[in-house]
Amino acid sequence: MSKSEIRTEDRRRTRAATRHALLAATKDLLADGTTFAALKVEHIVEQAGMSRATFYLHFRDKSELVAALAADQVAWRDEIGAEALADPTLKRETLSAMITNIVARWAENRAVLSAIIEVAEYDPAMADTWRAAMHEVADKSAQQFRARWAGRSDGPHDPDTVAEIFTWMFERSCHQILRDPTRQATVAESIEEIIWRVLEYRT
Repeated sequence: MSKSEIRTEDRRRTRAATRHALLAATKDLLADGTTFAALKVEHIVEQAGMSRATFYLHFRDKSELVAALAADQVAWRDEIGAEALADPTLKRETLSAMITNIVARWAENRAVLSAIIEVAEYDPAMADTWRAAMHEVADKSAQQFRARWAGRSDGPHDPDTVAEIFTWMFERSCHQILRDPTRQATVAESIEEIIWRVLEYRT
């Protein structure tokens, strides 16, 4: 694609569509094996068919772009029907479908999530972004846990911390164990077993 063609294409895109295309290009590059350290802005814009100038209209640098990816990667927190966790008549098969779905999403996007976690290890801003994303997931779960155990004397003393620990356990388990994609089903089944026992908590 020539420079003039790229400029014309850039003008046609809406702001939201441009951001989406840049995020998608980054995901594709990471999925193809490009490490975050080796990922360059010129690679991203070439993959997206855009100019560098367009990139910098939307992101300060590639770290800010990966921060946007982090938010995108936990968007499932609002899509998985977590409200079912508050239902005292929750069926095991409902929980199984929910956890299987979340683990599958992680496995599908493991390259991107690994890059995010890699950057968070040495970049304080990215670490804050990823912690904030995980806390949003934990808060979503905590709302349902509190509702489930409301008015009961046999629930855990601190459901918010239970939800926070579960969220980080999930993050670490998927990040480490799903390096072996053949273990996806086992990971989902094991997480399901743990959360089921938590939900059926009795003192």
